[in-house]
Amino acid sequence: MNNASCSCGRKRLLFPDIGNSAQGMGMASRCWWGMKSATTRIERALWALALAIAAIAIGVVAWRREPAVRILADGFIRRATAAETCAPVGVPPQSGPVRLPTCRGTVNERDPWLVPGAHGPDLGALASLSADVEQRRWTWEDVNTVPIVRWDGDTRVVKPGSKGRVLTVRGDIDVTRALAMERAFGYEIDHAVIRYGDDAELVSKRASLDGVLALHGVQRRRTQEGDVLSPNYEWMVSASLDDVRPLARMILAEARRRGASGLRDEFGAFVSFIQQLKYGNAPDPGDTKHRFGLSMPLWCLATDTGDCDTRAVLLVALTRSIGLCEVHLVRDADHQHMLAAAAIPVREGDRLVRPNGRSFVLVETTDDWPIGHVAVRTRGERLQTLFLADVGGSLNGSKSAAQQQPSTPQPISMRAQRTAPVPSTSGRSTPARSRQ
Repeated sequence: MNNASCSCGRKRLLFPDIGNSAQGMGMASRCWWGMKSATTRIERALWALALAIAAIAIGVVAWRREPAVRILADGFIRRATAAETCAPVGVPPQSGPVRLPTCRGTVNERDPWLVPGAHGPDLGALASLSADVEQRRWTWEDVNTVPIVRWDGDTRVVKPGSKGRVLTVRGDIDVTRALAMERAFGYEIDHAVIRYGDDAELVSKRASLDGVLALHGVQRRRTQEGDVLSPNYEWMVSASLDDVRPLARMILAEARRRGASGLRDEFGAFVSFIQQLKYGNAPDPGDTKHRFGLSMPLWCLATDTGDCDTRAVLLVALTRSIGLCEVHLVRDADHQHMLAAAAIPVREGDRLVRPNGRSFVLVETTDDWPIGHVAVRTRGERLQTLFLADVGGSLNGSKSAAQQQPSTPQPISMRAQRTAPVPSTSGRSTPARSRQ
């Protein structure tokens, strides 16, 4: 018996050659219908492909001609494909700027900074406080009045038995007010996270967050690494002027009574006052806010404690409160140390910064060194001057605080110090520069 065959797709069917028998006809019929079914599936696939191509073509035309379609499609694509990219800040650095998380996503929730009390009370709380005044007494030696024979690196050599001018002031500190000002400064890290759906929403939320943080002495700025938050030094100084002014007047009066003559001598009394405070971070005010390693000037006075940048801000506040002279902040590129720089008469051997062609004498606030002397290792660093507004008017044509920009980093002027004869002297070491 001969066999007949039929190819149905990839399957080859074999059956006996039985001529016009019913069995043969059935097998042939099933083979034919299998081939027809495969052809139908291919046709359907081709039609679906053609419809998809047509739909894409219509969409492209609409995309090009209709802005509304572009906006709608863009929003749909962003929300359909966006993933939450927020990463927690983690443990922020002790000093310097902190990254602000900005996250594109579809999370619909109330912006965390708009929650009542998200960053604690602001300075408005000061109006309802009851005073808790404590009398303080400060006594210190003005290191600028100690005769120095020479410097051996960071060690000063003075005349045997020589002493500087001793100053004493008494003043009142409202501890309750100092605590409230400290609590007003800084922000809760978890409440400064921006979630947005498109670029317009990001712009709007940045402005909203900026407005809230401004009440707490925090400002946002754009960097190559993204948005970062940093302290608003101008806010800290301006908020403190009325509170530190009585003490500033007493320091100036005491310096003059003890023989200070001229701006440099008077400024030296303020610098030495700052230097005699205990070095370190001021006590925690009892909340969880981040303050960039800083404390408010009044809290620094209330606790008698502060590190380099806290003391520098206090020095600016004291001198500006009575319009003594123009003082700005100076920091290193790594945000590890801060000094001050003052527009006072320059003496031979002073270390200077010269932003915008002007000369400012550098001041260490953490070491008991005279005006114009800085640590040896600081002399090799590139420093940046942070210009602050001067409401007293000593800045000629100064910009507002919002317009002030830090100078570009500049090296310290390496002016040669005058070398004195070497008599028989006693050496007095100063502590190595403390770093944050």
